[in-house]
Amino acid sequence: MHHDQVLGHAAPKFAPEVSATLKGDHGKQLLSSMNRPAILVSAALRVMHPALYFAGVETLLKLGTWAYDAGLHEMHDRIVHWASVFNVASIMCNRRSPPNRDPKCRPEAFDIMTSIGVYVPAIMNLKNFSIKLKYNSCVMVAFSCHLVVHEMYVESGDRIVWAWFMRDSIHNYVGTPRSDFARYAQLLDRVVGGHS
Repeated sequence: MHHDQVLGHAAPKFAPEVSATLKGDHGKQLLSSMNRPAILVSAALRVMHPALYFAGVETLLKLGTWAYDAGLHEMHDRIVHWASVFNVASIMCNRRSPPNRDPKCRPEAFDIMTSIGVYVPAIMNLKNFSIKLKYNSCVMVAFSCHLVVHEMYVESGDRIVWAWFMRDSIHNYVGTPRSDFARYAQLLDRVVGGHS
């Protein structure tokens, strides 16, 4: 059997589509309510990993052009109103998440998780680094979820996490080159040297 076949049939090829959550009038309202956190995480990524930020911008521009040219009006509208350079957002509501990582994301990419809610205490454990972080409400944490095994524990209260990330499949679909790993020495040289 060839790699392009599944159960004797042609394998489905990946094609972006609008999330069920973002379809219809409710989806437009949801996008509007996401603007502030989307802009904040995008600004944070611009500082932390400029190459990944611009790869995200390029991907969304190419995806928007593709949707427009293909006559996919609802998708084009959602992309125009999507305020983040990340191409995926996930909202999780739980008190505990088991140790996990995300092998579908690029190793070079940062995921950003922003915690909201009323709870104490909260701990984020970066297991393969043996680092435990106090993860209180309104804290933003960024790292490669592809490489870093992480878990969270909340003793009491309700925890909501906005997780922002980029799917490799979207970047590949529109042909955006991979960004390299963040290099903080180069970033520091630009900041200290006064170069933009």
